[in-house]
Order: sequence, then C-alpha cells, then structure tokens
Amino acid sequence: MEKKHKISHILFLVAAWFLAAVGLLMSGIGIAESVVDCTARVLPRYPKEDIGAVVGKKSWSEEDYDFLYHQTGLAKPALEKMIYRKQELYLFQESFFHEGEIRHEPAAFTSPHDYIPDYFAQIAPLEKGDVLVTSSCHTFGWRNGHAAIVVDAEYGIVVESNTPGVESTFGTTGWFRQAPNFLVLRLKDASAEERAKIARFAEEHLISVPYSLTVGIFTEKDLGNHITETNCSHLVWQAYKHFGYDIDSDGGAICTSKDIANYEGFELVQVYGFDPDKLW
Repeated sequence: MEKKHKISHILFLVAAWFLAAVGLLMSGIGIAESVVDCTARVLPRYPKEDIGAVVGKKSWSEEDYDFLYHQTGLAKPALEKMIYRKQELYLFQESFFHEGEIRHEPAAFTSPHDYIPDYFAQIAPLEKGDVLVTSSCHTFGWRNGHAAIVVDAEYGIVVESNTPGVESTFGTTGWFRQAPNFLVLRLKDASAEERAKIARFAEEHLISVPYSLTVGIFTEKDLGNHITETNCSHLVWQAYKHFGYDIDSDGGAICTSKDIANYEGFELVQVYGFDPDKLW
C-alpha cells in the first residue's frame, strides 16, 4: 500500500512538473508573440511634410530623391520611373504614413500572418525578377517572414511557396500590399533581360513543388533542375542560384526572408512599414 502511494505521489509530481513546464512554455510564447506584435509595422518617426515643391520640379537632385524617399518609401530606381507620374507620389506618401489596424490570421498552424484589413498599400512600378519580402509572418516570436519573385510585372503576379501541405504556385502582390510591411528589391548590376530569365526559371521549374521546412538541412540546399521541395525564401534563392547569384546573405544551410533582404547585391526599390534607414 505504501509503495503504491509513493508511486502515485511520484506520478503526481511528474505530471505537475510537466504541466508547469508546458505552462511556462506557453507563457513564454505568449510574451514573445506580444513583443513581436510591436514590430509588425514601423511608422516614420518624423512628420509628414508637404512634397508639392519637390514634386513640381522638372528634375530632382540627390537631396530631392532622399527627401521623397523618406516621405514616400520609394527609392531612386522607383522614383526615376515616376517622373511622368508625379501626382501618384501623393498616394505613396499617404500609404507610407498610413497606420491602420493590424490584425492576425493563421498562415500556418504555428504562424500568424499580420495584415491590415480593407487596405492595400501602393506598390512601386515592378520589373520581372523583382523580389518581395515581408516580416509579417511570425512563429513563436520569430519573424520568419515571407518572400516571392515577380514573374509578371504588369499584373503583379508572383511565384511563391506559402505553407506546409501546399505546393508552390502563382500568387499576386496583393498579399504583400495588405501586409503591414514589405520591401521591393531588385538585382543590381544585371540587365532587365537577365532578371527576366530568372523569373522565367521560377515559372518553369518552381511551380507545384511541395513545401518543406527542412530543405537545406536534410537535403542539398541547391537542388539544381530537379527541385523536389522548397519553401518561400528557398524558392527565391533557388531561382537566383541557378544563375550564379547566392542571395543568402549569411550563407547558412537555410535561407530566410531576412537573409534575402540583407543581400548586398540587391538594390532597394521600395520600403513600406520598415524603418527606411535600418530596413530589416
């Protein structure tokens, strides 16, 4: 009888410790998610100014480009395309300073996706091969983000890998435009034709590929032309790697959206919802 009592007592203690550990873990995750919610969107820490005097100029100085960048989020490559669409810059400024109510929806079982309901941000004129990244997806307090590659600039069509259990497919920029932040990136020192080839490779080789969180860990990172698994950032990395560009800024086994955002071979086209001076 005494032995049974001791066993019951031990089992009770084990169960109590287990429940306490689970409770602490869930509390920690809850705190981490609360903290990460504070970084969903970074609004400018300076005032919105009248851009009319600069917009009205026939040409812009480097100082003007910098001023417009900090008021609209459009970097020089985008502003140069807006020279005959200057009135649209007011819309970009409104978008850049728009606060909005941030909500969450499940992107995967463990990963909420931040979004602003009933609102789509302005997006810069795109080119084939441009890369979109956002930090709006997060898992247990880590902003793993999302990435995609533009394959049709006119209609804003991208190739992307979304979530476990779903094969890579075509999507639109609308998903990014409703997120509280995104970056538009473009490969420097490469012609539009070469960037278009990278986009075409994504269309031809990176559609209907199963999602995998472990590509690069239990498989080769570079799968060449026989791509049997991928995820959002790996898909973009794989398309560029085929043409000799390793856009993983830290060179690790896994390429993340943040790694892509920090690749020095990209130039910034647009920033929205990130600190324009620190980015991601």
